[in-house]
Formats: sequence, C-alpha cells, structure tokens
Amino acid sequence: MFKKGKVLLTGMMVATLLLAAGCGKGSSASEESEKTLYFIPIVDTGAYWNPMKKGAEDAAKELGYTLVTKTSPSAEPSKKEKHIGFVKEATAKNVAGIAIAPIEKKAFVDPIKAAMDKDIPVITFDADLENSEDRTAYVGTDNVSAGKELGKQAAEEMKEKGITSGSIAIVCVDVAQPTMIDREKGLKEGFEEVYGSDAKNFKFLATIQDNDQPSESKKQLEGYISANKDLVTVFSLGSEGPDVGVMSAIESQSKSGKILHYGFDYTDTWLKGIDDGRITAIVDQDAYQIGYQVIENLVKTIDGETIDPTIPIDVKYVPAAELEAYGKEKSNIKTDSVED
Repeated sequence: MFKKGKVLLTGMMVATLLLAAGCGKGSSASEESEKTLYFIPIVDTGAYWNPMKKGAEDAAKELGYTLVTKTSPSAEPSKKEKHIGFVKEATAKNVAGIAIAPIEKKAFVDPIKAAMDKDIPVITFDADLENSEDRTAYVGTDNVSAGKELGKQAAEEMKEKGITSGSIAIVCVDVAQPTMIDREKGLKEGFEEVYGSDAKNFKFLATIQDNDQPSESKKQLEGYISANKDLVTVFSLGSEGPDVGVMSAIESQSKSGKILHYGFDYTDTWLKGIDDGRITAIVDQDAYQIGYQVIENLVKTIDGETIDPTIPIDVKYVPAAELEAYGKEKSNIKTDSVED
C-alpha cells in the first residue's frame, strides 16, 4: 500500500511540475508577444526599402523590441492577399504593434481595424489609408507634397530651357497604388502652379503601368515616343521597373538628353543615365528616418503616449550632377532582406 501510494504521490508531483512548466511556457510566450513588433513593407530590397528596414531594426533594438519583418517579392501574383495575411497573423499572435505599408487604400482597412479592436496599435508608412481614423498614425512622405515638389522643380527647369508645349508621360508600377495616385496628383498640381495658364499647352498622356516589369514600361514608352513626336518629359513615380524601363526606352529611341526624365527615390540605376542625360533629377525620401520613426512612434503608443496622427518626412530634390555623391552616402545604410 505504501509503495502504491508513493507511486501515486510521485505521479501527482510530476503532473504538477508539468502543469507548472506549461503555465510558465504560456506566460513566456505572452511576454514575448508583448515585446514583438511586425514590420510589413511592400518589399525590403533596393535603395529605398532596404535603408527603411535598417532604420526600423535600429529603433527596435534600441527600444528593446523584437522586430519581425514580413514581405514578399515585387512580382508576387497574390501580393495584396499575402500582406493582408501578415496583418492577420500578427493580430492572431497578439503582438505589441504593427507597422504596414498598405498596397491599397481600402483592402487593408478591415484587417487593420481588427488588430486595433484588440488594442494593437497600427501605424501605416510609405502609403496611407483614405481615412485617418482607420489607423493609429501615418509616418512617411506626404506623397501629394512630394509629387508637387517634383512637378514644380521639373516645370521650373523646363521653363528655363524654353519648353512651352508638348506631351508628358508618367510611368508607375500600379495606377491603383496609393503612393502612385498621390504622387501623380501632386505632380500635376506643382506643374500647373509653375506654368500657370500656359499649362494648357501641355498634354499628359495616359499613365503607363508596368507592374514593376521594365520590359513592359520600355515597350509602352517606346510606343508613346513613336506616336508623340512632341514628347518632352517623362516622370517615373518609383520602383525599379519604371526606372529601368524608362531609361531603356529613351536610349533605344535615341532620345538621351533630348527627353527630360525626372524620377522618384534614389537607386543605383540612375548612375547609368547621368552622363548621357537619361536622368535629369529626382526627389528622394529619407527612407532610414521613415523606418526609425515608424518604430519609435509605435513604441510611444504602446507606452501610452499620445502621438500626432501624421508624422511627415521631407523629401530632397537631387539634380543628376549630384546623384553619384548622394548615392555613396546612402550606400552606407544596408541590411539583409527577407521575402516570404
């Protein structure tokens, strides 16, 4: 009887220890979630997105948080759905906070609201939602203002060159992407502000969309150049596809230095077009600072501080002659990429 009782007692002690261990493990997982942040950029490679990720990593490390970066390749066919899935994953894990660059203004509203309903702050960056109440805050460039700066600077230079009329092309990744919509809006506003009533002498052609495929933007722009002999200026609104495609089309049509080309965001690709005039100037965002400020403000919110609903990051206008030196400065900021 004693032996049996001893075995029973030992079994109960083991069970108690296992239960305690299980409870401890659950508590640890909960504590881990409380110190985890999800960072969801559109991509994390290239001269714009990579420094942004670095800024986010540095801020998270300094503030004592684990940063989980989730993204997918630019040509991912179900990219929007995949990124919505990342938000849902973070919500299910009950992480401390989420930073997301929404690919569309409307599609991300419901999953973001679901996270906020669980008291998980969500800060958007790079692109914003339509309504400010649908997220905690936005950190990044005011894309309308940035587009306006590019439009004004380009128009000023065009006027100096004596250009008084002609066709203008705009090339982007996706015409439905919030950043592209806002940049184009600002671009046209800035252009019209400088030219005034003479702006009516220019014709903006239908915006080219290439889904980040250089061969597509090259083909479409070549068609525009052939069909519109008065094409004077091209604007690339961001990402490597349009940048490469536009410069390739200008070269193939022997228009280097003849058609002005203004870009958005720095990339080493621009260096190939400086000498022959395939790039005229760009506006560039301080990507590192965007990433850093996203995480810093996310943590402030977690700690109960009140933050501004919009935290703007200014852009810088960089003429072609200054691009090489500017690029060397940016190249010192790099981190590893992650693609799911």
